[in-house]
Amino acid sequence: MAIIESLLAATQGVKDITVGYGQCGNLIQDVAAIRSLNILTREYLDKFGFNDVRVTTVFHQWMGGFPQDEAKAFGVISWGAAAAVLAKATKVIVKTPHEAMGVPTKEANAAGLRATKQLVSMLKDQDFRSIPAVVAESDIIMKEMRCILEKVEELGKGDFAVGTVAAFEAGVLDVPFAPSRYNAGKVMPARDNVGAVRFLETGNMPFTQDLIDFHRQKLEERARYEKRAVSFQMVIDDVYAIGKGFLVGRPK
Repeated sequence: MAIIESLLAATQGVKDITVGYGQCGNLIQDVAAIRSLNILTREYLDKFGFNDVRVTTVFHQWMGGFPQDEAKAFGVISWGAAAAVLAKATKVIVKTPHEAMGVPTKEANAAGLRATKQLVSMLKDQDFRSIPAVVAESDIIMKEMRCILEKVEELGKGDFAVGTVAAFEAGVLDVPFAPSRYNAGKVMPARDNVGAVRFLETGNMPFTQDLIDFHRQKLEERARYEKRAVSFQMVIDDVYAIGKGFLVGRPK
């Protein structure tokens, strides 16, 4: 979606574009996602002649459930800060230790910023974008992105605005858990055994069979470890996991 929005914005004359990504929690996958987003946004803008558009990235710290305990919440914030700086994101959207409680105070906002700044300062000389595991995960992500972008372009006969409307109608673009009536809601994510987000259900997304098999294999690995079948219960367990102090929602 960020790449499509970038193309539509560039068509309207925008010259400075920020593409965003929300933290999922697995460090390798989070770094790979920012890397992939930066590479493909630049590639697609150049492909359509928008070589003069500047691209920056923004990393959103964890946007799901937070622990109520402030010390644990700072752990979640710091993990997001570390992922952002190791991915060399241009900007980071900071959370607060009051996320689980309601609207944060100005003091809580400042505390989240200070915790993030500490990690940014500590890790500024480290870069995870070129390590083999990140590159391998990035290759998977970019294959998925290309499958979707090529189909949207095809549906719109070269017009990404028209293609986006058609893609939502067809379920080619499908956002998990989105409340919009125009979203198909057939895609369902679940974490694999190391906490990376995979697809339990791919819906109508135009993935190749090897990509579908890859996701199933990763979830089967988790299922064997947990001694249970791959199912929607994994999704439920994962949704509540971080609030309980974990990344992967394991059965008791």
